[in-house]
Amino acid sequence: MKERKKSWDEKCKLVHESFLRISAKDDHNFAKSFYDNLFFLNKDIKSYFENTDFVHQEKALMHGLTFLTEYTSESSEGARNQVKRLAHVHNKDNLNIHPHLYYYWIEALIITVKKEDNLWHDDLEYYWREVMFMPVSFFISQYFLS
Repeated sequence: MKERKKSWDEKCKLVHESFLRISAKDDHNFAKSFYDNLFFLNKDIKSYFENTDFVHQEKALMHGLTFLTEYTSESSEGARNQVKRLAHVHNKDNLNIHPHLYYYWIEALIITVKKEDNLWHDDLEYYWREVMFMPVSFFISQYFLS
């Protein structure tokens, strides 16, 4: 428990470093595993991806995670702008990703990161959840906005 007494900046840094380790592998295992986990957790989500080019989608996921993990950095206005754009793309008038579905998205993310990050430790789960809460909450808040 003592380990969790990290500052916000330290938690953000650890999550970003975890993501960098995963993305440095330069393979498609993370994205493929993420979507397998997401569809396992909620089979209805698969219908959102019926006509999806998964080669493109895997790249989009990794780019999106870059923005999400950088969202809280004071120096990353670009990441915040991209998250704002992505929230608009996913809102009710566009992809119509209902707010309740982000629960499954976060769970799939945690399951996948736990498997793919070779330096995973239990406290990283709390850090990932806490850091992802901000941008995901923003997505949810934008659902009804046009």
